[in-house]
Amino acid sequence: MNKFKSYIKRIIKLINLEEMKTLPGHLAFNIVLMIVPIFSIIGVIGSNFEVAKIINVLDNNVPDAVLSIIDSALNITSTSYNLFLFIIFSLWLVSGGCRAIIQVSDVLYKATASNLKNYIKSFFMVIILFGLITFMLIVPVFGDIIFKLLNNHFNEKGMELITNIYHFLKYPLSIILMFISIKLLYTIAPSIRIESKYANNGAWFTTISWFITSRIYSYHLNNYSNYNVYYGSLSNILILLVWVYLLAYLFTIGIALNADNYLIEKKKLQEGLELK
Repeated sequence: MNKFKSYIKRIIKLINLEEMKTLPGHLAFNIVLMIVPIFSIIGVIGSNFEVAKIINVLDNNVPDAVLSIIDSALNITSTSYNLFLFIIFSLWLVSGGCRAIIQVSDVLYKATASNLKNYIKSFFMVIILFGLITFMLIVPVFGDIIFKLLNNHFNEKGMELITNIYHFLKYPLSIILMFISIKLLYTIAPSIRIESKYANNGAWFTTISWFITSRIYSYHLNNYSNYNVYYGSLSNILILLVWVYLLAYLFTIGIALNADNYLIEKKKLQEGLELK
C-alpha cells in the first residue's frame, strides 16, 4: 500500500512539472496529423481488405466519432500514377509525429541531438508504428480465413477449444503487443542511449492507462456528452482532439516516469563514483 501511495505521489509530482504544460499539446498536435495518413496508407495499400472488419477491430478501443474519421481515411483511394507520391507525403507527415516524440523525450531526459539524427531515427519509429497498427488491424481481419484453414484440420471439439483459447488470449496479447511497441518507442526515442529496463515503468503505465482512458472516454461520449449540440458538424473533430490529447498526455507522463528513473540512477552512479 505504501508503495502504491508513493507511486501516486510520484505521478502527481511529474504532472506538476513545468514541461507538462506544453509538451502534451505539442505531441497531440503532431499525433493528430499522423492519424489520417497512417490509416490512409493502410486503406490504399490494403484496398482489398474489408474496411468494415478493420472498423470492428477498433470498435472497443476508439470513440465512435473518431471511428468515423478513421473510416473516411481508410476509404481514401489513389490512382496508380500518384500512389507513390501519396505514400511519400503521408510518411513525411507521420515522421513529423515521431520527431515530436523524440523532441519530448529529449526535453525530459535533458538531452540534445542533431536534426539529421532525429530524421533518421524517426524513420525507424515510423516502421515500428506501422508494424504495430498493421498487426493489430490486419491480423484480426484475416481471422475468418485463418479459422477456415484450421477447420479443415480439426474436428468440432478441437475448433471450439481453439476459439475459446483465442478469445481468452485476445486482450492479454493485445496488451502485451502494445506494451512491447510502446517500450520500443520509449527506448529509441531519447537522443541518449538508455537501457531498455528504464522504459518498463513508463511503458506499463501508458499501456494500461490508454486502455482504461479510452474505455472511460468512450462510455462518457456514448452516455453523457452532447458535443453535437454545441459544436454541430465540428463535434467529431473536437472529440478526436480531446481523445488524442488525453493519450498524448498519458504518453508524456510515461516518458517522464522513464526519464525520472534514468536521471535518478545516473545521479546515484555519479555520487558513487565521487565517493570512490
